[in-house]
Amino acid sequence: MNLTDGNKTINFLVETALLGHGLVSIEDDLIISLFPKDAQLAWIENGEIKIDTISKFILARKQYDLWKRFDGEAVLKHDYKGENAFLTASGTMAVAQKMNCQVVVTAGIGGIGDIKEEQCSYDLPALSEMGITLVATSPKDMLDIRGTLNWLHENQVHTYGFNTEVCTGYIFELEPIYLEKEITEADLMNIIPGCNLILNPILPDKRLNDATLLEGGIDAGKKAENIGEAYHPAANAFFDRSSKGYSSLIQLKALIENINIAKNITL
Repeated sequence: MNLTDGNKTINFLVETALLGHGLVSIEDDLIISLFPKDAQLAWIENGEIKIDTISKFILARKQYDLWKRFDGEAVLKHDYKGENAFLTASGTMAVAQKMNCQVVVTAGIGGIGDIKEEQCSYDLPALSEMGITLVATSPKDMLDIRGTLNWLHENQVHTYGFNTEVCTGYIFELEPIYLEKEITEADLMNIIPGCNLILNPILPDKRLNDATLLEGGIDAGKKAENIGEAYHPAANAFFDRSSKGYSSLIQLKALIENINIAKNITL
């Protein structure tokens, strides 16, 4: 489906940067078998915004090493003429805003951290300015999660924990940081439209339990930055190798669980 088709109501959009660049060892067939068939994803192909299901997106994923990743700033500036790119959370939010779709789904989000091109990820201003409800898992573990959440609170973004009142990290268990409010499935029907972040954590016993891997992922990301490559795909590749694919699997499952939450949101 093309953005301009207008022949179907889309209640939420799913980002594609994780699926395209982050799940190094996950085969296409496994993604197709697990992924909700009706979920609509957003990406850029031949300079056009595309919105379609996982079966169509997988064709793009097969060329992942030739594709870029764009955030919301690139989408808003129309910096994608002739490009092929997967979209981050903010990139997907920018597309959603264009089509009056109020909910976007991701897994790990960007934030404030020691990353050259992402000292303050565009995910944050997108959350504070676009009026989108973002369903996510957590800010990524290598970031300053407390600083990220503080920034969101200071910029009028509501933070909700799905069946939890704290954020304790993404694929590692870190210190608990309080969110604005805990919500349950029943509350999803009463979310007020606006600048909202709903965090649905991976269960602690399902996360990586070797904390030393986090430092290795940070180091891999830094090395990638130093040669002009993207930080997060390199960090994810390190986690994938070090956990024999487990880190990629739990991120895929987290994304799918977040899709299931988005299906129940009524705005």
